[in-house]
Amino acid sequence: MMAIVGTAAYPAAMDEDGFAPDAGVARYGYGEELHPEDLARPWAQPGAWKDNAWLRGVRDLLEWVAGDVTCGPLRGTPAARPTPWDVYADTSGIDEIMRQGSRCPVRPGWPPPQSGEAMNATVHWLDSKTDVLPVCEHALGAYQCGCQDLARMGTGS
Repeated sequence: MMAIVGTAAYPAAMDEDGFAPDAGVARYGYGEELHPEDLARPWAQPGAWKDNAWLRGVRDLLEWVAGDVTCGPLRGTPAARPTPWDVYADTSGIDEIMRQGSRCPVRPGWPPPQSGEAMNATVHWLDSKTDVLPVCEHALGAYQCGCQDLARMGTGS
């Protein structure tokens, strides 16, 4: 399994869609070994790659909510201790991120869709819309986990 790499400082500048331009696979550090054509097909990647993207999404959002970083993971919303409004503002448009590779092309500056799914699941857990933790007790994401509730998140059921 690929290791989750350390975080980088979140950029202040945004792309034309309002997302931090370095929030994509280059920043995430799990695209170096893949050919660009493979990165354009994030749903065809092995479970370990998809789980790594999921775990990064959970970690990146929780680092911000906990105050370990001062800017949101998607839009770079500045907040040392984000309010729920800050979190919703930073993750607005997450549906587009989650649709990459299935209903819309992959954007190189955006996080992988699995990271978007994980951030979405984490937001729902934080605001008590679900009691399913975004990471299982085995430290796996939705794609390799055998825990029934979390595994359902990864299949969209």
